[in-house]
Amino acid sequence: MAKKKSLLFHGAPIVQKYEFDESNLLSLDLKVRIFKSVSIEWAEFIFKNRNRNIIFHHDYDIVYGPIANDGVAYMLGRYEEGTITLEELSKELDYKKLNNQYFFGTERAVKLLKRI
Repeated sequence: MAKKKSLLFHGAPIVQKYEFDESNLLSLDLKVRIFKSVSIEWAEFIFKNRNRNIIFHHDYDIVYGPIANDGVAYMLGRYEEGTITLEELSKELDYKKLNNQYFFGTERAVKLLKRI
């Protein structure tokens, strides 16, 4: 991905690596949302985040859950068109065997990352 984007903007790809102590997910000082797997709640959260016609903001410091990649974007489009229900969207995305990702949404959360 870094390679493709750098070519688009006539630059050089840069990949930075960070460590994150997952015990911070249990901190009472942080607002954390964890999606353990694809679910109706996860699909709805991703849809709201990706839909430009909906004004949606969350106040989580960290969100952890399945990656919403390009294939997911296609499925979200089908849901938005009304060709599938939220339940069908969730079931279809569950078959994709998505990897997980972290979202660090606040400065407080980003400060927990240690560059390696």
